[in-house]
Amino acid sequence: MAYVPFTEDKEVSRPYRVGYLASVKSYLAKLQDAAAEQRAQFITPGRLAENPDFYRRAYYAMLGAPLTEYETLKNEPVVCVEDTYVGDDGMCEIRRMRLAVLGDYTVYGILFLPHDRAEKAPFVISQHGGAGTPEVCSDFYGDNNYNHQTMRLVERGAVVFAPGLLLWNVDIFGDPYDRHRIDSDLKQVGSSITALEVFAIMRCIDYFVTQPYVDETRVGMAGLSYGGFFTTMTAAADPRIKSAYASCSFVDAIKYNSFTDWTWKNSANTFLEAEIAALVAPRYICFDAGDQDQLFGSDSAKEEFERLKPFFAAQGAEDHIRLFTFDGCHELDPDDEGIAWFYAHL
Repeated sequence: MAYVPFTEDKEVSRPYRVGYLASVKSYLAKLQDAAAEQRAQFITPGRLAENPDFYRRAYYAMLGAPLTEYETLKNEPVVCVEDTYVGDDGMCEIRRMRLAVLGDYTVYGILFLPHDRAEKAPFVISQHGGAGTPEVCSDFYGDNNYNHQTMRLVERGAVVFAPGLLLWNVDIFGDPYDRHRIDSDLKQVGSSITALEVFAIMRCIDYFVTQPYVDETRVGMAGLSYGGFFTTMTAAADPRIKSAYASCSFVDAIKYNSFTDWTWKNSANTFLEAEIAALVAPRYICFDAGDQDQLFGSDSAKEEFERLKPFFAAQGAEDHIRLFTFDGCHELDPDDEGIAWFYAHL
């Protein structure tokens, strides 16, 4: 008998596809429900207060190398391989620098040295966000949603370094890259793009706290969007950061897990945004959120902030966290209340 392929309308098999998808979602929902219970058992306000080093090491392990080796690698000197004078805007001297933070892995950024500063001034990392660069968050190309982020820090007398991360807008700046593919490749070898870039920022701090113009006891970090995300992530990782300001970024990671570089294996069982921010306690951290933010909005930030509060209360640091909401969009709060609070606690 000759072979005659059997055919049917594709709609006949549709219920099976739909059923399979539903079963996958059902299984995931059960895991997520169980994860919330597991996370609540893994890290509690009391346990974190008793053993912060244990939880910080677990946080490093979640993100991966090279953070897991930071305690050893931090002893390797950070070498400034390029230091170029850019200009002077009347308020500060501006220099573009490139630092070798780990072997051939280098990070570039822009240094702002205010003329009116103390002999040893506070040091602040000003972190740009998605589609941005150090130049964008520092007004090199005109006004934008950073609302003069870098210069509002400089005018207060801080030495500011704005590092560049793998986040620039390819349509505007060119030099194509695939951040999520690079993150996937890094995760295959036990790292992640977040681990690598948090490590890089920490190594930048390693360099600048040795400079004669920096007060190594007054280190801070501030950033918008992805910059706010990295502010929280780095402040959690680095106890030298005394005060942090994370703008338009403090959200429920489960709701926004389409950002694949914001997710790590087993994170829902251990550290989501509130638990990561809890590692900052009893130091200082504030958040802002625009009520009209088209990406996140303020409702998620308010919910996550409520989850965070008990961790600070357990360490007698209820007044060391703040959430500022404002009638604005995805932008650094143009009002000075948040940035003033942040700077006052450096």
